[in-house]
Amino acid sequence: MPAFEDLAAFVQSTDIHRIPPSIRHQTGLVLADTLGAILAGWREADVRAIGRRYADAGEADVFGRKRKADAASAAFLTGFAGTAVELDEGNYAAGGHPAIHAVAAALAEWSVRPELPGEAFFNAVLVGYEAGARTGMATSLRPAAHPHGTWGVIGAAAAVARLRHFSPEATLTALELAASLSLATSVTASLRGSAIRNIYAGVAAQNGLLACDLAEAGMSGEPNGIAVVFGSVSGSRFSHEKLVDGLGERWLITQPFLKLSSSCRETQGALEVIETMLEERDIDPFEIQAIRVTTFAPAAALKETGPMTPIGARFSIPFVLALRLMHGSVWIDAFAPEKLRDPAIRALAERIQVIEDPAMTRRLPTERPCRIEIRFANGKSRSAEKTDALGDPSRPLPEAALKAKFLRMAEGLDDAEAAWNAARMPDKIAGFDAFSRLFLHR
Repeated sequence: MPAFEDLAAFVQSTDIHRIPPSIRHQTGLVLADTLGAILAGWREADVRAIGRRYADAGEADVFGRKRKADAASAAFLTGFAGTAVELDEGNYAAGGHPAIHAVAAALAEWSVRPELPGEAFFNAVLVGYEAGARTGMATSLRPAAHPHGTWGVIGAAAAVARLRHFSPEATLTALELAASLSLATSVTASLRGSAIRNIYAGVAAQNGLLACDLAEAGMSGEPNGIAVVFGSVSGSRFSHEKLVDGLGERWLITQPFLKLSSSCRETQGALEVIETMLEERDIDPFEIQAIRVTTFAPAAALKETGPMTPIGARFSIPFVLALRLMHGSVWIDAFAPEKLRDPAIRALAERIQVIEDPAMTRRLPTERPCRIEIRFANGKSRSAEKTDALGDPSRPLPEAALKAKFLRMAEGLDDAEAAWNAARMPDKIAGFDAFSRLFLHR
């Protein structure tokens, strides 16, 4: 199909130094934010435990750790770490999180090709992001499917194919193979508190490498397999036109949402409203009788009041709001076991109701509205409404805020400032070894 041939040609021809400086700048910001999320994820006990199982079993460096694994396993572990604490970027047009899929795969592949300069990695991240995000934009996923681990495998395969200098024809074969290696993911896994959701992106990154291995071995994918899988199997419709509309001119990497809180984006509209109310005057959480959150359908699904696991809490508007009001923060440490068990936080979460307003749902995708009404024990009430959140494409975070977030995620590095600069401009780095050393904890 011409659309897929065009995408494959784009993957191999795009040069980070021949695109507008603003696109290069934005790619660096998304990359730095993603690398920081990976470093933050390595603090989680389950991520470290899985990492130890793959230790010293290959030639690839596991990014952010003084460990080795085979390249596919390194991609898996990096993708797992990058989604473990819900700080990685996302993209509304794509309908998911394209960066972590492409970055995890590109890091693993670069580590076994350390002679390649940093600009090769930078190119791979950019084309991997765009290929994955555009596949997501062209796909109408079935409502039961989570976007992690589905179309992101296309971005992972594209990034690896670029680093291996595939021809456009071989690239197309790798992308077709990758489509058949996507996952049957569940959108409700995280709502039910299951950490299985955190491994979806890692498996897709791993399978991106596998797709390229299979292409090199002479295997073929299903002709038009991308449209078949994402238009009929995990999706209900696929648009060839959307896949290539504005390709090389409209860059989806310029439209991410970037987060300051360690929770699902669809909790952050409610957090934004609470922040607005707190700026006006303090709220005593012990005086709250009830909170009513009215929002659009995907956010309204995050209504669990008694989550038992960190991921369940990260996907609960009631719990996230209770954390913010009682704990003062929705950073990584807010989801520690003692916070999940805190009776005061849990009691407040029980008093928070989340409902859908169909009129708000109809305002998607241009707006993501949320209204909060608080009733107090003294009979008084307060209310506020917002249509977006800080970090959305309509209200991008300033670079200074993203740098502060990175330094917080990268706490413990020998020179976090140097790591930030390298993450922002990896094309200035000679090779993988010089790059990766900056991201190792002392």
